[in-house]
Amino acid sequence: MYSKAETGLVLRLFADILDYPVEALADRTRECEAALLNRAPEAVSPLGEFRSFVEGALQGRLEEVYTGVFDLNPVCHPYVGYQLFGESYKRSAFLLGLKERYGAQGFQAPDSELPDRFSVMLRFLAQSSDEALNQEMIVDGLVPALERIGKEWGKAETSSEVEDSQSNIQLEGQSQGEVLRGGFLLEMIEGGDPERASAAAYPYQQALHALRLFLGSLEPAEVNRQESRPGGGANA
Repeated sequence: MYSKAETGLVLRLFADILDYPVEALADRTRECEAALLNRAPEAVSPLGEFRSFVEGALQGRLEEVYTGVFDLNPVCHPYVGYQLFGESYKRSAFLLGLKERYGAQGFQAPDSELPDRFSVMLRFLAQSSDEALNQEMIVDGLVPALERIGKEWGKAETSSEVEDSQSNIQLEGQSQGEVLRGGFLLEMIEGGDPERASAAAYPYQQALHALRLFLGSLEPAEVNRQESRPGGGANA
């Protein structure tokens, strides 16, 4: 078992990694790799691939890729409630529930962020003393959301046209007839080349995969049970 301090450190570092890129991103990623070495060693390699990308990219490039992957591509929006429920009443109720639980433990989410953003939930988990709630948020929230993103990313990778494979994806909770489209910014960044656009997204796929592996190491029996559920087993 990991100590609360050790677990909290890794959760905070992953929150930094999945936030909008800052200049210290490579250093924080390297620190996260070191913290994972004896706790979830299988997560070190994918996170190292992400760091290699960060170290070789200019800050502006990192910001462009981040925006293209997470902000302008609905399939990869980094919001747990959105991934689980789409834009629906259930997500609204989920957001309210998160706010209540945050308030009960004195956690203040940034006013500029929705409470179900991956980075916000990770920071809450890093300080939360309610272990039952923490496991619920991991097993029933973060893990399924990461698996959904991994599954839909996988669909895009098997298609010769990234945008075509993404344009017909419809999340649970979306209204009938509402079609999600995304990935166009990455294609603009890469000069309209779908293969290069997919390559640009790959480092963040690796970061999310590393997070999924770490969360699995916190409670293997419970988290791994997700693999046998319908829709589970994707490489997030």
